[in-house]
Amino acid sequence: MYKFILILSFCFLNVSLSLGQAKHIGKSGIEILKTYSQNVLGKNIGYYVEFKNNSPETVDGLKWIASFYDNFGELKGKREGSWESGNIISAMKPGDSTKDLEASYVDGGTKVFIRITQVHTVAKE
Repeated sequence: MYKFILILSFCFLNVSLSLGQAKHIGKSGIEILKTYSQNVLGKNIGYYVEFKNNSPETVDGLKWIASFYDNFGELKGKREGSWESGNIISAMKPGDSTKDLEASYVDGGTKVFIRITQVHTVAKE
């Protein structure tokens, strides 16, 4: 009985800890591989984000919400971000990845987590 209670307590602890943690959230086969925060004198001045296209479609545009947290897990702010292909930047074909740099200016934000809100694909002709 003691082992059962110990195992049940351990499982409950793991579930409760994982529910409070921020994480990246992809959409339509687009995965967030990494984010890199740029901090200067306690202010988040920007971040890099790396995406991977795991979908069967070619993607030419993304929109997302970036949530910034301090080292204690407290939300410090949110910003919108976007990426689009064009004359110089190629669209993401299936299996491709790309990086984007965004300016943010969030006071106290040391970590950034991305939630993709919209994915635009290249129209089939």
